[in-house]
Amino acid sequence: MDLPADLSAARRARAFVRDSACPDHGGENLDRALLAVSELTVNAVEHGAPPLHAHLDCRDGVLHLEVSDGSSAPPQHTSPDTSAESGRGVGLVAAVCADWGVREEQPGKTVWCDLAERAD
Repeated sequence: MDLPADLSAARRARAFVRDSACPDHGGENLDRALLAVSELTVNAVEHGAPPLHAHLDCRDGVLHLEVSDGSSAPPQHTSPDTSAESGRGVGLVAAVCADWGVREEQPGKTVWCDLAERAD
């Protein structure tokens, strides 16, 4: 799904995931997927470059999410202090997903994450 390069992209990405998620990824699993795609999308809008694109794939009980943008700069996994208003996105994705990573593209990059099926 193509996404706009503004903060409405996160809402659109969440709707895309909600409408397209695997049947086995409801409840808590869907909540984790929505959080992950929101964080990946906001990072792409705030730190990446157009064009933005979201992709979702379901195989063997794993929900695979990708958000691509036109910047080659990788996301930064930081440890902000408690008073910081931002800087937790990659940490949240790492916490709720089974795995995540970055793949270089021409142009830009794709940040992906996998959510394994979990019981609610």
